[in-house]
Amino acid sequence: MKLFTDWGKNIDLRAPLQEYPRMQLQRDSYTNLNGVWEYQITERNGEPDPSKWKKIIVPFALGSALSHTDEQLEPGKALWYRKQFAYKPSILHTWLNFEAVDQFCTVYMNGIEVGSHEGGYTPFGFDISSMIKYQNSLMVRCIDDSDKGEYAYGKQKLEHGGMWYTPSSGIWQTVWLEDLPEHAVHDIKITPDYDNSAVILDFAGNFDQAHIVISANGTVVHRGLTDSMHYEAELDDVHPWTPSDPFLYDLYVQTEDDVVKSYFGMRRFSAGHDKEGTVRFCLNNRPLFFSGLLDQGYTPDGLMTYPADEAMVYELTKIKAMGFNMLRKHVKVECRRWYYHCDRLGILVMQDMPSGGIYDYKWQTVMPTIGFKQEDHDNPKLGRTDKRAKQVYYDELDGMLDNLYNCTCIFAWCPFNEGWGQFDSKEVTDHIRAYDSTRLIDSASGWFDQGAGDFTSIHEYFLPFRVRPTKEGRIYILSEFGGYSYIENGHSDAEKLYGYKKFTDKLEMDASVNRLYEKLIYRNIRKGLSGCIYTQVSDIEDECNGLFTADRKIIKIDEKKMRRMNERLYRRIMK
Repeated sequence: MKLFTDWGKNIDLRAPLQEYPRMQLQRDSYTNLNGVWEYQITERNGEPDPSKWKKIIVPFALGSALSHTDEQLEPGKALWYRKQFAYKPSILHTWLNFEAVDQFCTVYMNGIEVGSHEGGYTPFGFDISSMIKYQNSLMVRCIDDSDKGEYAYGKQKLEHGGMWYTPSSGIWQTVWLEDLPEHAVHDIKITPDYDNSAVILDFAGNFDQAHIVISANGTVVHRGLTDSMHYEAELDDVHPWTPSDPFLYDLYVQTEDDVVKSYFGMRRFSAGHDKEGTVRFCLNNRPLFFSGLLDQGYTPDGLMTYPADEAMVYELTKIKAMGFNMLRKHVKVECRRWYYHCDRLGILVMQDMPSGGIYDYKWQTVMPTIGFKQEDHDNPKLGRTDKRAKQVYYDELDGMLDNLYNCTCIFAWCPFNEGWGQFDSKEVTDHIRAYDSTRLIDSASGWFDQGAGDFTSIHEYFLPFRVRPTKEGRIYILSEFGGYSYIENGHSDAEKLYGYKKFTDKLEMDASVNRLYEKLIYRNIRKGLSGCIYTQVSDIEDECNGLFTADRKIIKIDEKKMRRMNERLYRRIMK
């Protein structure tokens, strides 16, 4: 029997997830194409059979309960989508936008190939002005080899179980249309310069002049006019963004015939010293301890797709109420609205690059757990030595960086986790730094640290933990720990319980979590620990080590006690 969240039970399948998806570049034109589509699976080089179309609910991935399908796309096969829809063509440019399609797709509008896209975690779009009519047939062909191919797959595995989850294939985020005028703003890169009380704007588009307005709480604080694609706006009396006060400025850009709305927060992320000389994570030049959760972003009914915008808001609000001030989005890129909610609610985010390559349990889990370390240059044990696979990694990495650059909440990038497909982490770290010098980098979270990046990043589930300061002057964090497992009957879809320490009594688990924070975290802060990330937000399939049950109906720990503990942790750092 399928497990559903309350949002999944009450969803309108004819029009799911209708919210505007791109909050940092909004315009009035918006037509949502989510809802009932048709699909079929063919051989890799096959063509759809007109008699074999079946219904699927987009944007929920093939095989998810909310998609109303029960198939899985296998390597060597192709997944086809079809959507018939009416549209009034505009004299403007009409763009077809996809928030995410896993992993490779080709798009056809009214029988004409529009274009293709590689990688399952980034948005993309096509100008379909010359093809769209009053009555339209949209087709999408998808290929997804999951963990058997060269693209990133995160925690998805064809043979799932334990810490690996049911794979998503095909369209798994919103599909939508918008009309753009001739002189449109296609993109804005927003860089807050906190120390100089300014914000730097870099535009992409085909306009000749732009009028820029920045407001704070409805009051205009800056106006400017530019004929350049680069603009710097000075701000008086800067209102900083922090988790306790997530203040956001509104940004409006008007060209000859386009108006877009965006937003940004003024903040600075850095490494600095507290009063005792310990290297710390600093927000706005002040030491801040971060206490967060590992966030995989899976639900039992939508898999990688939240069933509703309200589901994300509920989860994030509860996390904040428990006193946590950060999340580590683990080997997954979330939909853009999730980051918007983190921005406005005040939740710091460490963003992982989705992992790929060939996973080897012995060399990537067992050996490093007992202390065996490895170099990561052309190391076949780490699962990514092929030249093409490395290039695909860089392409997908650049796509993630471009997509999420403007997010106020993201304070660090994490290119590799536990050696899964890790290669040349020093060079990859330099590559990220060259693109984005405003954020920190957790170069190799967990195992095979090559001395690069801003963090000494430790994973510890089994052995006693204590801070061992390094000579490198990096920020010391416990980027994974805990993983305590408990099944709440009726709220789990686990077939075989997976976790690092198992409990049969919820009160005992709650007490053990509290003791863990007391002994492992609180006592190590004065010794140099600057942040911690507990595994994890929610139960997911067999992995029942979440603070939330899989259906998000029950929180397994005492929320008020957790909040008091987090407040103690934050006060522990000498600022």
